[in-house]
Amino acid sequence: VSHTTTFKICPVIVFLYLYTLLVKICFGVQYTRLDEVPHVYSVSPFAIKLESFFRINNILYEPVFGAAFGSKGMIPYIKFDDKENGEEVPDSNVIINHFKQTRLKDEESFLSAEQRAMSHAVNRMLEEHTIQVCFYYRYGLHMSAFLKALDIEHRFREGMAERWERGQPEHTRNKTKMRGLTRHTDEELWGFSNDDIQAISDYLGKKKYFFGDKPTTADCTIFGHLSQFLWIPIDFPQKEYMKKNCPNVVEFMNRFKKEYWPDWEELCARNIYEEGAETK
Repeated sequence: VSHTTTFKICPVIVFLYLYTLLVKICFGVQYTRLDEVPHVYSVSPFAIKLESFFRINNILYEPVFGAAFGSKGMIPYIKFDDKENGEEVPDSNVIINHFKQTRLKDEESFLSAEQRAMSHAVNRMLEEHTIQVCFYYRYGLHMSAFLKALDIEHRFREGMAERWERGQPEHTRNKTKMRGLTRHTDEELWGFSNDDIQAISDYLGKKKYFFGDKPTTADCTIFGHLSQFLWIPIDFPQKEYMKKNCPNVVEFMNRFKKEYWPDWEELCARNIYEEGAETK
């Protein structure tokens, strides 16, 4: 279990399904790559957001690593109580809304209607705009540096990293063009995404968390998405902007990590192989 905070609110065990990068067979023994990567724990901001939501709400969960996607063709997804036959809920936003409507009805009741509207807007901004610029930068323009920075070559099945490096950049550039983003220059895109980060900084101000002293879904979303800019060791323009112009956001990121991810460094440093069952 990745997080062992005392279980208080949700009387079920949640199995969180995450994508694994590698299954390797060596001398008849199977080794399964865990999802963790150096520096940033996961390359999925959606997974970090969801795990953060579980952590701030003291929901006991168990990561399940595999290559199978959920019923909607999406990952992460969860199952309740039973790994094989439990109720499945796919997509991080749907999962969070499911908990809010069924098991955590009162946890964010202190938020005003205006604050709930702001939380929704921040979520959509980060997921549909800010992180898309991040994906364009790391996959579309700097795929080789991204793979090297996170040691991805050794975290895939043999030959898969090379194929991913060949195919992903064009796919991402085409997807970004279809969104209309690359109708703009790269410098304009960096400016647009910096504006997003500045908006978060301005609203956060001197508060501990986005809406005050208690973390909410908005904090989880911010942490998950901005972790990709801040801690993946490649030269994101947004990282430079954040450090220079939004020190309160950097402080927030470190504060949230310290309080709700005390095992962050341990997870990032884990050995990339875990011994499994003997193969036949």
